[in-house]
Amino acid sequence: MSLDAVRNEIREVDEKIIDLIAERQRLAAEIARIKQENGLPIHDGPQRKVVLDRVFTYAVESRIDPISVRRIFEILIDMSEERQRECSGDGNLP
Repeated sequence: MSLDAVRNEIREVDEKIIDLIAERQRLAAEIARIKQENGLPIHDGPQRKVVLDRVFTYAVESRIDPISVRRIFEILIDMSEERQRECSGDGNLP
């Protein structure tokens, strides 16, 4: 396989990752609605820990760097919380 062919495959994977992030953000908006209806706070420390522990373990099982995966998911969770704040009208408040 040529370098260009592999780079094209990587580009396709990158686009799929972006599509999945967009789907995660859509779901975050749904979570915002549910939390607002139930009077729940946007930030959920225990759930954050569950997600980060789960992805760490899955990364280990998948034989990829779990520390880097954890950092990526910290960013994704931050993005989700920001999206929830936007949906609930809280803007950029922590």
